[in-house]
Amino acid sequence: MTPPAKELPSILLVDGDLATASEVKRWSRLSAHASLGHAADVVAAAQMMADRHWDLIAIDLAVPGSFEFLKRARSLNRWLAILVITADQRPDSIQAAVQCRIDGLMFKPIVEVPFLDQALKLAREARMRRRQQQKRVLAIGAHPDDVEIGCGGALAKHSASGDLLHILTLSRGAAGGDANIRVREALKAADLLGAQIEFGNLPDTEISEGPETIELMQAAIQQFQPTHVYTHSFEDTHQDHRAAHLATLTAARSVPNVYCYQTPSSTVEFSPNRFVDISDFIETKLRALGCHKSQITRCASLSDEVIVATARYWGRYAGYVMAEPIRIVRQRAGFKAPGIGARHRLQAVPSMTA
Repeated sequence: MTPPAKELPSILLVDGDLATASEVKRWSRLSAHASLGHAADVVAAAQMMADRHWDLIAIDLAVPGSFEFLKRARSLNRWLAILVITADQRPDSIQAAVQCRIDGLMFKPIVEVPFLDQALKLAREARMRRRQQQKRVLAIGAHPDDVEIGCGGALAKHSASGDLLHILTLSRGAAGGDANIRVREALKAADLLGAQIEFGNLPDTEISEGPETIELMQAAIQQFQPTHVYTHSFEDTHQDHRAAHLATLTAARSVPNVYCYQTPSSTVEFSPNRFVDISDFIETKLRALGCHKSQITRCASLSDEVIVATARYWGRYAGYVMAEPIRIVRQRAGFKAPGIGARHRLQAVPSMTA
């Protein structure tokens, strides 16, 4: 029986030879057992990796920049399997490929049955590793667009690594526009980030830190079982943001990793101690924010120029990259996803970049 489409292993073929790519796409066994994407160059491949998770990269070393791409791809997705396909059998080229920690090697011309056997095996193994080890990320925002502003790049990075994403928006943003429009915009942004989203009905500008807010958060935490929570910081001039922060501290007290993000209303007292490199995901963040069209015209802080400038400013603390600032409330290393049974260990000195 063919698995449901959403359960199919995903394979990205990076090959500038369009004839080879066209032939691979025609193989019925591959289309029945895997989700296949194709990129003719590493620029397109990098964007496709930012947009969604892939289990296997099958790449021709003849594609310019392939070695650099493989190194970067591996650093972005630790579960990614890599299958090199090449017509170059020189020892130095093969050695360079092996140094990229590849999982398989095939020489062109590729033959259908051996290629499919190896590609599907590697993709399935990578997917299994991901399911056993992936993070479950819950991002909490008081209003639609809050999480995209504060940690949209980090969420896109989680998504590209195969982590599961869930967004909880406490209100529907009625004080900032038409609530129905804002909900539709938030749905589009969540879909772009690869996240599930749910909305509370708390009153915009009147969200409290009390039982109603805590219970809404606890219900989401109980259902989703997150390993990581992103939420507002207390150092914020918006009362809803401060209330969301305080309620999170109570609701997420059993979650091993809790982080606070910055918003345009954060004060100068916001003191980050972790800087997430989002250089490969700044465009995804901008596209997610672009879904909130009703807010872009009324909020200068949502302009692409401000978002990019902010990322560059914080990137000074992470090696001059594009970065999002995060304040760690709690961070435990050495854990695995729920049900795997690893022991939690408090990290003595938190990493400054991720």
